[in-house]
Amino acid sequence: MKMRIPVTKYLAMIGVVLLFENVGVAQQMIHEMGNAEGFRELEWGDSIGKASEIYNDLYFEKYVILNSKEDPSKVYARKNEEGMIHGVAFGSVEYWFRDGAFFQIRAVLRSKFGPRTLVTRAEDAFDTISNSLQHRYGKLSEYQVHYVTEFMAVVREATWKTGISTITLKYEGPRENNEDLLILEIRKSFRGG
Repeated sequence: MKMRIPVTKYLAMIGVVLLFENVGVAQQMIHEMGNAEGFRELEWGDSIGKASEIYNDLYFEKYVILNSKEDPSKVYARKNEEGMIHGVAFGSVEYWFRDGAFFQIRAVLRSKFGPRTLVTRAEDAFDTISNSLQHRYGKLSEYQVHYVTEFMAVVREATWKTGISTITLKYEGPRENNEDLLILEIRKSFRGG
C-alpha cells in the first residue's frame, strides 16, 4: 500500500528543512564574526585581562599610533588563531585595544598574482565576504573604487554601519610587487565616526 503525503505537508517539511539550514548558517556566521557588539567571544569595551581569560593564547604584538592626539593602540594576536572569517582564511587577525578596552579587529589576507592568475584569493575573497555582509547587514553605507595611476592598481573599499559597529572591507591590487591585499576591519563605532 502506497502512502500519499499531501502537497501542503510536503511543502511544510521543505520549509522546516530550509529554516534549520538558515539557522545553521546564521550560527556559523556568529561564530566566525561574532555579533555587531564585538567579535567572536569578545564584546566592545572588554578589558585586556578579560580577553586574556577568554583567549589564553593572546599575546602583545605591537603599538600603533592612529591619532597623534591619543595614546597608541595596543595590538594583540593569538598563537592559535584560526583566521577563518566568512569562509575565508585570513593570514593574520589582530585584536586592538585603546585605553585598555577592546575596540577593533583587523584581519589581513595576502595573495600573489602568478603567470596564469586571473583572479587572486584576495580579490575573490572580497566578493565572497562583500556578498555575505550585504546578505547579513543590507545595503552598503559607502563604496569606493579608485586606481593608483602609477601602477594601475585598483583599490576597492566597502563599508557597512550596523549601529554600534562599522565594518570595512578593502581590497588593494598589486603595486610594485605581485602581491595584493584584503583587509577586513570591524570596529566599535565612535561618535562622529
